[in-house]
Amino acid sequence: MSCQYGTSGDPGARLSALIQRLDKKPMPVGNRTLTRGLAMTGMLESLSHSWWDLDAALSAADQGDGQLLLRLADVFDGRRPDGSYTNVRDAASAIMCLDHFLPSDIASYDQVGPALATASPFFGPWLQSAYLGCSYWPVKPKGMPGPLSADGAPPILLVGATGDSRTPYAWALGVNKQLAGSVLLTRKGYGHVSYDKSDCVKQAVDAYLIDLTLPAQGTVCDSQLPWAPFS
Repeated sequence: MSCQYGTSGDPGARLSALIQRLDKKPMPVGNRTLTRGLAMTGMLESLSHSWWDLDAALSAADQGDGQLLLRLADVFDGRRPDGSYTNVRDAASAIMCLDHFLPSDIASYDQVGPALATASPFFGPWLQSAYLGCSYWPVKPKGMPGPLSADGAPPILLVGATGDSRTPYAWALGVNKQLAGSVLLTRKGYGHVSYDKSDCVKQAVDAYLIDLTLPAQGTVCDSQLPWAPFS
């Protein structure tokens, strides 16, 4: 399946122009509007799961139809058809905010701004203050990030994808090095979460969960495409 969004002109320039238009005037979608923030959220959601959806959503938004991009943002935010929301974002905060201490002064976030903008000129500035809310989370972290260990546990199966934009493959490699006796199963391909994207991964994970049978260290699985585009 070819990418339609990049077939005419520079897709980066088109994307920047779209975001600038949304800044000036959010796009009407029924009785709602697609704002810059919702558009960025929809893009992040599709980057993690389906680039085909991202292609379709950006192509439509470029023509003035923001419905698909808004739907993708709603999936990420847990928005129900009746306009209410699940607790998925609250649950994510409850988990991630306990990972490590975060400062509450704005200056600390401003200091990392240039590095974020260098790493990602498009997403970096938008994500600069993403974790500021954790500074005011009512439950405070009790520890700091450090080396991992699982002494006394059965051998642990780790699964990492080479093109996972949400939990990078480098993280899986790092955990594999720290957990003695762990086995890293690699999926070659894009997308977040591997179980639903490869029969090879599914069979290996099922064997581990049911019988504690591990694949050989260094096993690599290819991806399939078992899901249909969101559109």
